[in-house]
Amino acid sequence: MIFKKQTKDNELYVYMNGKLIYKRWLDTGQSKVFDVMAYDKYTEFSIKEDKKK
Repeated sequence: MIFKKQTKDNELYVYMNGKLIYKRWLDTGQSKVFDVMAYDKYTEFSIKEDKKK
């Protein structure tokens, strides 16, 4: 599995094998999961964006 993290303006996108699975708005903290099977409670990694200093 290949994961790619991309930040555009104020949005964080996470792709798995070229398919969008997660989107987060950084200013409000709201998020949307597009593929529940790829990101559920058993997922090994947490999707977080470092706060800008």
